[in-house]
Amino acid sequence: MMPSLPPVVTSPRHWLLGPGHYAQREPLRWLPKWIEEYGDVFRIVSPLGQATIIGSPELARQVLIDRYPHYQKKSKPYMVLRILMGNGLVTSEGEFWRGQRKLVQPAFHRRRLEALFAMMVERVNDTVARMSRAAESGDTLDFAPLLSQLTLDIISRAMFSSDMQGAAAGVSHHIAILNEYALQMLRHPWLFLLPRRIPLPFTRKPVHALRSMNVTVQSIIQSRRREPHAHDDLLSMLLSACEEDTGRRMTDEQLRDEVMTIFVAGHETTANAMAWLLHLVSQHPEVEQRLLAEIDARWTEGGLTFQNIHAFTYTRQVIEESLRIYPTIWSIGRRCTQEDELGGYQVPVGMNVVVPIFYFHWSERFWPEPQLFDPSRFSPERRPAPEAMIYFPFGAGPRSCIGNHFSLQELMIMTILFHRHFQFRMAPGFVVEPDPLITLRPKHGMKMLLRVRAQSIDRATLQIASPG
Repeated sequence: MMPSLPPVVTSPRHWLLGPGHYAQREPLRWLPKWIEEYGDVFRIVSPLGQATIIGSPELARQVLIDRYPHYQKKSKPYMVLRILMGNGLVTSEGEFWRGQRKLVQPAFHRRRLEALFAMMVERVNDTVARMSRAAESGDTLDFAPLLSQLTLDIISRAMFSSDMQGAAAGVSHHIAILNEYALQMLRHPWLFLLPRRIPLPFTRKPVHALRSMNVTVQSIIQSRRREPHAHDDLLSMLLSACEEDTGRRMTDEQLRDEVMTIFVAGHETTANAMAWLLHLVSQHPEVEQRLLAEIDARWTEGGLTFQNIHAFTYTRQVIEESLRIYPTIWSIGRRCTQEDELGGYQVPVGMNVVVPIFYFHWSERFWPEPQLFDPSRFSPERRPAPEAMIYFPFGAGPRSCIGNHFSLQELMIMTILFHRHFQFRMAPGFVVEPDPLITLRPKHGMKMLLRVRAQSIDRATLQIASPG
């Protein structure tokens, strides 16, 4: 006999959408409560569809790693991302995804990260110089847009060896519009029913932004095809990438989708992660004191280099613990493509399965005092093993984030350079609230006050500190 379907959540119920309304509006609150009430496998059913939620490391491993071929398709919410990214690595599936992953993977090799290191330091130092003016004036600074601008600047220079000939500001504006459009779609699922090709007040701006982005990116791709060896950047690597057995290279459309995917995924998650880290460190003086002590003690006259950044071991622990408490990739959704069984329950073909990463990071089942910000959890003697499946901020299995090392390198550079020069404090009266949509982002931004640690910061000082 086939096992039964997982139990269905019955309360609380919205008059129309049932419990799905609460899962969509307040997942960080309700999913842990339902796991405690219904166990490690249960269903949420609404007029818009249904999903199975899992809450044990063993089941997470089954979905993401052990029986990965059963769960190759992305869940329905990824339709929103497909509007922005097309059929790039985040949204593509099956054999096509596997082929694209092989083509894109070399662009994030360790040697490529080393080549990008000095550029990252330069861009962060430029932001530090601008931050110093806000510190001296005593103005409140919202770090959410500042960090988004910085990480977009870094990814555009990594991709195109420049700020796209002055187009970076326009790209930033268009991506902001498209992000907001995607967020509204997730907040109000009924918007999926609206035709996107017919100009409506809601769709006019994002349609224009997407067209403008396509024109910009495609013109750069076509220009590069005429000069394939003129640059040394991520785009040049994508242009030259080919499959060993077939010799296949990416078409212009495939290149566009991968460029958009790297742009959107490569700046949003890192910017949010850094904003959460600044918040956490500012609220924990003992962590801040130890972090500042390491930065001061390990700093050398030559500044940060790819070789010496690994000496900042406590800094890395602070980043990892911050990603535990605020995982920017807070949930993973998959669709079952081959009938399976999870925890003794049937998972039919087409069922959406949700792995709530934040629950594994927050649960007392897996962590002592999980809400305590304690970077020593990631010291060598305490670090959880990857196979434990209780900590996976970049996902797990074959579809884990391809840019995780790129992001961690950015976070290391930002954490060290920001805290070398400043102390951060939350703006008086400002309330921090997580907003779990595409990523886990600060709902109201991250408004902070800065205090300069060094005697003075000017461009000359910063240029001396930059390697190369």
